[in-house]
Amino acid sequence: MYYTAEQGQLTALTAPPAGAAPIATVHQQLLPPQITLLHQRFRAWGDAGMSPGPVTPARTWCGPDGQLAFAFQEGQNPQPLTHVGLARELAAWLVMLDLWMETFVVVARARSVWTTGELAAALSFTTPAFLPPALLTTGAGHWQRVAQALARVVAEGALPGADAQLHKNGQPQSSGDALP
Repeated sequence: MYYTAEQGQLTALTAPPAGAAPIATVHQQLLPPQITLLHQRFRAWGDAGMSPGPVTPARTWCGPDGQLAFAFQEGQNPQPLTHVGLARELAAWLVMLDLWMETFVVVARARSVWTTGELAAALSFTTPAFLPPALLTTGAGHWQRVAQALARVVAEGALPGADAQLHKNGQPQSSGDALP
């Protein structure tokens, strides 16, 4: 079963969305604007109050138009978020994207979708103790780079007016395509 989230609602699919493939097979096609779209689609899970489960390349399907779906084994379904919200999943999401995209782009694009406070909450979970094992065996340095980048963003604080400009669904009022 595959689940997508849009506008705070989950949709169950028996097959991946049309044109979607495992992220590990399409990562070379991901450009910064698609990273922003994927961040927005990932945020929709939090807006729905649901967790996509462990964020790993094997479970993550995406497409060229920003489609995002998570695969679930038979009998398993998305669960409500815990008291920490989407912070733990967001940390894994950022580390996973860092496998294929420059850390600067991953975090700059995330900054256009999440508030500084939300990124600070994710920072707490960018350690091996909280990340899915699949993200720790793919190469050294990813979680450290993401943690350092998030720490810099949190230390800098919000971009002038940035946190105030975020819509309730996490999309910036101005186009995020101006980011690198």
